[in-house]
Order: sequence, then structure tokens, then C-alpha cells
Amino acid sequence: MGSWKDQFPKENRYFETDSGILYLGDCLEIMKEFPKKSIKLILTDPPYPDYYTKDFKYNIVQVGVFKDFSCRQFIFWSAKVEFPLDYTARHVWDKITGAANQYDFIYERNGYRRQKVFRGHRINSTVSARFAKEVFWGHKAQKPINVIQDILEYSGVENGVVFDPFLGSGTTAVACERLNRRWIGIEIEEKYCEIAKERIQREGRRFGLLKLKRRRK
Repeated sequence: MGSWKDQFPKENRYFETDSGILYLGDCLEIMKEFPKKSIKLILTDPPYPDYYTKDFKYNIVQVGVFKDFSCRQFIFWSAKVEFPLDYTARHVWDKITGAANQYDFIYERNGYRRQKVFRGHRINSTVSARFAKEVFWGHKAQKPINVIQDILEYSGVENGVVFDPFLGSGTTAVACERLNRRWIGIEIEEKYCEIAKERIQREGRRFGLLKLKRRRK
């Protein structure tokens, strides 16, 4: 019997675990080969049209690809321009501290209509990472892992594949590893693929140590 990963393209795979696949490349190209019905949840933070557009290689077509997926979706949107897609709910991300905008939105598509507040420190420096009890990995749009985990648990998706086409430093993948969810991530820059790989490997070692401690008790 084959692996669930066999239905996804083998080209451009950068790193794999039992639970997930990290691709290096342009998501617009790699997604063309995806069996879209196999994706049960999209959780991502796409490039915005008014925020580090060159650094994050913003492309106006990118957000539109979410229309090709009928699954439930949670999309961070911190841009000043209006969210360009239809949605069922607009959730709030409370960053707790208001050094910049304290509140941003997370748009839910193909899901429920009730709204929710997700709380977690913004992470854009080593100082802010200390407040969140995390590590700053150098990505300007790094998201707090507790918020990503809360969204995953709120979504109720446990047996399907979670997809992040703009994986960045790998927070979605790490959260999926912690919660034992299958995941697929795509990142266009190799330096962030390498960071995501390191984070995922660290999480694997941490999980292995936790299992060993439980056995010893």
C-alpha cells in the first residue's frame, strides 16, 4: 500500500518527514500538479500588495489561486487594501502588544460564519520573540506558533492534509508536526526552506525526547 504522499509531485521536494513535504519553488507552478481534493485545509499568510512586495515576491495572481480549492481556508491578511476574495468569517488576530497595529484579520473561506479572536504576540524581532517565548528566525512575517496551533485545532481537520503555499520560516509545518497533522508547504526562497527544515528537525528531536521521558516514567 502506497503512502499518502505518492499522489503529490516528486519534483522540487526539499525536505520530508513522515507527516509532511516541503517544496522549494513557485507555488503557482508546483500547485498545478496537486490533487486539490486531497487538501482539506489551507492555512497561510500570503504576500501582500503593500508590504515588502519585492522581498516576498508579491504577485497579484497568487491570492486568486485559493478559488481553485473548495476546502476550508484561513488566510492572514494584514494589508491595508481590502481582502480580494469572498469569505465566510473574518477573525481577529490580537497581537497583545500595540507597538504597531495591535489587531489584524484572518479570513476564513468555505467555513463557518461565527467569528473568533486568536491571541498571540507578533514576532518580528528577538525582543518580541522573548515575549512569545519563541525564537525569531529572521522572517519579517513570522507568525506565533500558538496562534497557528489554535487555528488548526479550531478547524477540526485531523485526518486530511494541511496546505501552506507560502510557508516562510515553517511555522505551519512545525505546528502540524506538534499536533500530528499531515502537511504540505511551499516556499520560494531556499534560505527560508533551510530555516523551516531546521525548525522541523528540532521539533522532531524535541518530540523524540518527550516520548523518551514518558517511557521512563
